[in-house]
Amino acid sequence: MSEVINELQQRYEKLKGQAVLDEDAEALIADLFGEVERLQASNLTLRKTILKSSSKESRMSTKLRDALYE
Repeated sequence: MSEVINELQQRYEKLKGQAVLDEDAEALIADLFGEVERLQASNLTLRKTILKSSSKESRMSTKLRDALYE
């Protein structure tokens, strides 16, 4: 995903070099890139949390299954 963000930033820099953008547009685009990076980090954290919680569930069900077989 960060490859996509890097590509978009490169395209933005190229476009910025070709055309003159007003300060408001540049500030908006910078804010959008910042938000994308923040959301990407949040997404990664959530994915790790989900993976951890699903592994705990499988361990718990294994423990339960073992207890039921005894």
